[in-house]
Amino acid sequence: MKTCWFVVIESLGSWWIDCEGKAYGPFENREEAQGEAKRIAVTYGDEARRSRIYAAEDGGGHKLIWSGPSLDRQRWSW
Repeated sequence: MKTCWFVVIESLGSWWIDCEGKAYGPFENREEAQGEAKRIAVTYGDEARRSRIYAAEDGGGHKLIWSGPSLDRQRWSW
């Protein structure tokens, strides 16, 4: 199964979402960007692929914060 990754990052004091080279933002803080990433993934995600959201951590790495359901499920849940 292919996956559509959404990555929440900070750049130049603002927060952004990157999905396969398309940028969304800027957002004022990490929480706002993470919430918007979930909304975008659910609303516009590719139904043929599982969506995953990774967010930057304070130590510099990225952590998986949300994953869409398997393709056999009809509805997505939070």
